[in-house]
Amino acid sequence: MQTFRIILCVLLLAGCATVEYQPRAISEREAYAVITEVANQQTAATYLDSRFLGFRNEADAATGTPQDIRERIYFSSLDSIELRRHGPDYRVRLSGPGGDTLREFRIADREQAERFVDALAHYRDNAPAFTGLK
Repeated sequence: MQTFRIILCVLLLAGCATVEYQPRAISEREAYAVITEVANQQTAATYLDSRFLGFRNEADAATGTPQDIRERIYFSSLDSIELRRHGPDYRVRLSGPGGDTLREFRIADREQAERFVDALAHYRDNAPAFTGLK
């Protein structure tokens, strides 16, 4: 029974592992294209500008405005962007202060996942300071 538990733990750990990856430089145009492409593959409709990545209901996607956004992740508040292997797919996890997971994106292709990390890092590194909601 103990052997079974050990094997189960090893299999669980092997299924989800952090990938060592350092973000590379990317232009704003490329970053915007990559984030938009990945966001379109996810379930929630997104909005992107230089300050934040916003999420709204899918029903509001075509006619929505920035005011319809239900959740915002401000780039200046990102503490870490982590690339993880999860089975055959990759996950990009965005964490805020204190290590809380803000959002996780599932991506099938490693190259696209790495470019997504590059793009998010670009926006985080170039984000204006948060001055409050307007």
